[in-house]
Amino acid sequence: MSIISSENTVGIWMVMCLYACFAMYAERHWKWSMKYANACTLCLLGGALLCTTGVLPSTSSAYDPIWSYVAPLAIPMLLFKADLKQVAKQGSRMAIIFMIAACSVTLGTIVASLILKNHIPELHSVAAVITGSQTGGAVNVAAMRDVFDLSSTMFAVTYIADNIAFVITTFVMLTLPTMAFIRKRYQCMYEIDTHTHVDSDDGDARITAFDIITVFLAAFAILFVTNIITNFVNGTNAPDLIKQLFGQTYLVLTLITVLLATFFPKVLGKLKGGYDLGMLLLCFFFIASTIEADMKQMFVQGPWLFVFCGITFLIHVAALLIFGKIFKFKIEEIVICSNASLGGPSTAAAVAAGKGWKELITPAILVGVLGYIVGNYLGVFVGNMVLKLTGI
Repeated sequence: MSIISSENTVGIWMVMCLYACFAMYAERHWKWSMKYANACTLCLLGGALLCTTGVLPSTSSAYDPIWSYVAPLAIPMLLFKADLKQVAKQGSRMAIIFMIAACSVTLGTIVASLILKNHIPELHSVAAVITGSQTGGAVNVAAMRDVFDLSSTMFAVTYIADNIAFVITTFVMLTLPTMAFIRKRYQCMYEIDTHTHVDSDDGDARITAFDIITVFLAAFAILFVTNIITNFVNGTNAPDLIKQLFGQTYLVLTLITVLLATFFPKVLGKLKGGYDLGMLLLCFFFIASTIEADMKQMFVQGPWLFVFCGITFLIHVAALLIFGKIFKFKIEEIVICSNASLGGPSTAAAVAAGKGWKELITPAILVGVLGYIVGNYLGVFVGNMVLKLTGI
């Protein structure tokens, strides 16, 4: 019996809003959260903790809107600025490095799946989620969980293991430009002691009520069209792969939003507040995703998933350093593209700004957005490939 009953919809949403507020505050103001646990990670842990401690019920109709509206609306909001033409124009060199990073994750996930196929349940679903996460960050995770129907417990432990491994890998990658061994063998853009203050390029960041309603209007319109397409595709006798690509809400949402952002950048690109609203909605998704998680099972499966993520990250780092040496990529570009792949555009831009690498901030955002676009489809590929190779 939980403190907040399953019938108390207002109470459940009050607690979720309170926890999301705490997570977003921690991400912005507490150093440990900035370094080790962003708002999405805290919300992922929060769902399991709130249920395990008896604060929230494990099942309730109050969670239904999250799956029907909240999570789907977050996707287009986060992709309003995903203009492929800008990626090609401003970040073509780094886009190549990013695709090497993404392909290395894909290879690493398949290799890890083959090695650990007897130790991890729901293996193909886990592989898809990890691939999506490591080729674009949290945005892709929601889509992969929906496509492959990963259980709450496995989803929670997979994402937590992935985030811890991400922190370790980020630390390793950030130390590379300071190592004399690396600096002698790779081209460098900056001196080691370069730490300059980087001004914000956001301009007037004030968001009005009109900005908010236009963001929701655009997101609902895209979701409306998406539902028409997916309902039609799922009602046909099309092959399973076609239904998986064009009958899944999150994948079609991504495709439509990216096309609109690319061909009508002046319309979608001017919408203010889309990213912040999308991240807020994503926080609710992560809380609800682990509300039914079995904490005991999380500890049982956790070690194997840490090994899984460790294998993928080792292959990821090795591939970037090998190809970086062959094609003479600059070490700072390698670090930023790795971070954009594993954590998304916001973390990559933050790393670039924090290190004083001002010329890399915009390319970091652009290649990170590229990860939002390709990550879902790489996840689908890996999930199906692992299922075919292992049968799990």
